[in-house]
Amino acid sequence: MTHYLIEFRFHGYAKYKIKMWVDEVNQRFGLKSKRAIPHITLAGPFTTDDETRLIRDFNLLCSNYSLIDFKVNGFGAFEDAKVIFLDITPSQVLEEFRWNLAQMLKPYCNLNKYDYERKYEFHSTIAMKLPDDKFEGIKLFVAGKDGLKFKHIMVRATLVKDQLILREYDFLLRRPLGRKLALDGEIYTHTLNLLNAYFEGSYNPGEYLSERIEIPKKSMIDNIKSVFKRSRIFVTSDFHLDHTNIIKYCRRPFLDTADMNKTLVQNWNNTINNKDTVYFLGDLAYGRGGRSTDYWLKQLNGNIFFIKGNHDESNEIKFHDNFILEYVNHKFFLTHRPENVPSKWNDWAICGHNHNNNLREYPFIDKENKRINISVELTKYKPVDMDFIIKQIN
Repeated sequence: MTHYLIEFRFHGYAKYKIKMWVDEVNQRFGLKSKRAIPHITLAGPFTTDDETRLIRDFNLLCSNYSLIDFKVNGFGAFEDAKVIFLDITPSQVLEEFRWNLAQMLKPYCNLNKYDYERKYEFHSTIAMKLPDDKFEGIKLFVAGKDGLKFKHIMVRATLVKDQLILREYDFLLRRPLGRKLALDGEIYTHTLNLLNAYFEGSYNPGEYLSERIEIPKKSMIDNIKSVFKRSRIFVTSDFHLDHTNIIKYCRRPFLDTADMNKTLVQNWNNTINNKDTVYFLGDLAYGRGGRSTDYWLKQLNGNIFFIKGNHDESNEIKFHDNFILEYVNHKFFLTHRPENVPSKWNDWAICGHNHNNNLREYPFIDKENKRINISVELTKYKPVDMDFIIKQIN
């Protein structure tokens, strides 16, 4: 029978350090256990008859999260099971992610008893299935050590099928990867470069997380479709489709121009239905030899109100310089460049143009100046629901 597992795999120096500890314990106590990849189990092992739904739901749940952090807090032991492990202190987001994962899988997967429990023992195994004498010896050995104590970030979540990667979701690239791409060294190097940018403060995967959707017994995707039935209003800006240099200029998490174009269009159409209205604040496409603004507009769902940016050209589209949007007892001045907002305007302004290159002056939401930077780099590369913006400014 096929067995599945969902886990986090340590990376970088942490992975190297944990492997050193495992090797030292194995050598010192003569253990013959297989050298496993240092990881934290999030669900499983489990079985299911619906692998297609499993992959779909795994990708969908992960896409609702950004980077997830936790702490390694030294060593611990399960007395009954005779297991020595690294003790993991989860963040609230990691606890939520693990619990939502279990609830998502519950209707069609055969999980372990502990997967259904709200309180979950996060850990990374050092040695397991130990005889009593070696269990006590290793316990004393690790108790005399300073242990491993550090903060770490969950960069990817891994869906394993019979000990082989079936899918990985990369929280920096904001996309699922098949086994071949998950094991590709160049792609992983790109991920680590984005992680370095994150630590330097120059990478912004989104100033907010999309609203959490409670996971019912039915499939998550059915639940999300039901959310999209009503007509809604969205804002977004600065897609720069076909613009190769924007990937480097704004440190966008895409492999190349084709990957960027495909992801941005998919994100738009997965968010917007044809009843929705989108206020687009300029710069849809750009680049020598690139396809026209008219071409790209035809690929996108929704009723689009187009405010002209500094790169938009068309003989077919009706461009606007600005627009005043009244929504839920607020007035918003919509324009591409923030300097175009009238000096006497005292309500909120929504602008684009500045991307993520000056987040101090142009963050996603600037409450002091009542200004919102809707450039797509700050919004997880997809349009933003005005209901979400209202919640933030209130």
